[in-house]
Amino acid sequence: MALGRTKAVPTLAVTDLGAARRFYSEVLGFEERHDGGEEGAALYEVSDGSFLLIYERSTPSGSTATACAFAVEDVEATADALRRAGVKLEDYDIPEMGIQTKNGVATMGDIKSAWFKDPSGNILAIDDSLSLLERRGRESRTGAPQEGLHA
Repeated sequence: MALGRTKAVPTLAVTDLGAARRFYSEVLGFEERHDGGEEGAALYEVSDGSFLLIYERSTPSGSTATACAFAVEDVEATADALRRAGVKLEDYDIPEMGIQTKNGVATMGDIKSAWFKDPSGNILAIDDSLSLLERRGRESRTGAPQEGLHA
């Protein structure tokens, strides 16, 4: 059985389901689905056919890596909207990975990214890599010149 045609549902542990529900619904604007939820968990429709599941547990995940990334068209505009909603963007300076944020946004070649945390400390990200790939795909179909995805 291959998983190549399945949909992924990122699943995040949260320590306070009520605070997480407010964050994902009110701050990020995701729609909670009430048709498949279970006790102690919440399922969100992020976009058409894209979902996120959160569930409550007593201890945080403790991961220092990105738990979930969201593809956006304009990282800087989305970062500004997040700041206006009270979200603090993380600052990183990781030379070995080519990551250094300026005003909360990292530029890595043609890709821009920003990171922030949910109330339980899960590291979330926004980036424009998917929209960049989609633009490059449209350009290749029209015969426009292309550059590599990464610098």
